[in-house]
Amino acid sequence: MIRVQAREDIDDQRWRLREATRQMEAQFLHHLLRAMRRTVPAAQPSYATQMYTDMMEMALAQQLAHSHQFGLGKMLYDKLSAYLQTSERVTGGSDDEQSG
Repeated sequence: MIRVQAREDIDDQRWRLREATRQMEAQFLHHLLRAMRRTVPAAQPSYATQMYTDMMEMALAQQLAHSHQFGLGKMLYDKLSAYLQTSERVTGGSDDEQSG
């Protein structure tokens, strides 16, 4: 029996991969911003100030990732999209191979 994957499933996989690569880029940028901030000498901030600054950096990192300015998410998507399941991979071969 051949299982053919619907077009919506492939589009859904692509959308989920694109979203995952954007989130990965946002996490990378967040760590980059945090590391850059730690290089600047400052007085000992309060816990609330640290939390606010971290939330602000995360929001900035997400905006930067969605702006496609850095290209890290696109590069990851381009590399990983080759591994998405297509209908040929799901079926496991042709009719002759499966019936024989």
